[in-house]
Amino acid sequence: MYKETYRELSHGTDEESAAKIKANGFEIRGRSDSWCGHGIYFYDIKKKAWWAANRKCEEIRKETGKKFKPAVLFADIIDIDDDKIFDLRAYKDLCDFEEGISQLFGEYSFELSGIEDVEKIIMLRALFISYYADRNDKKLVIGNFRQRPQPIYEHAIEFSNSLDMIFGIETIYCVKDNDIIENIH
Repeated sequence: MYKETYRELSHGTDEESAAKIKANGFEIRGRSDSWCGHGIYFYDIKKKAWWAANRKCEEIRKETGKKFKPAVLFADIIDIDDDKIFDLRAYKDLCDFEEGISQLFGEYSFELSGIEDVEKIIMLRALFISYYADRNDKKLVIGNFRQRPQPIYEHAIEFSNSLDMIFGIETIYCVKDNDIIENIH
């Protein structure tokens, strides 16, 4: 069994939330329709975290009328057993995922390609990923995802500092167990 380490992952938020996280640690949150469902989301591209922080502050302003300053926190995931990681970039993990999810449907076939609504596909994917991660005691989900079309954030590409981001692909680290997070700063 191998141990994996991910250092200096970045998390975008607002200053008030950042202070609470520094004092008390992260809490598992996130919307069920986020990329990988409930969890704590990190990026390996700092500018992406800043973009996410600015987006969060803008959403708070629209909802409450209050202005918050963006903030980015950094953290490490150290020595996590590789069998506790669900890596959507790894062929074996994808095969295990397909087999695990297929058991839910028995003799019924299920295909996302027949659904036209992108938001529904994302929501179903998030539910399946969360279900599989919980059922198989996965503490970290890693995946490369294509960015959703977000017309209200038309300058989303401004944060890019890699070719992956220019083409709309981002690596997301979704922590499902806050006990694996260390060195928050």
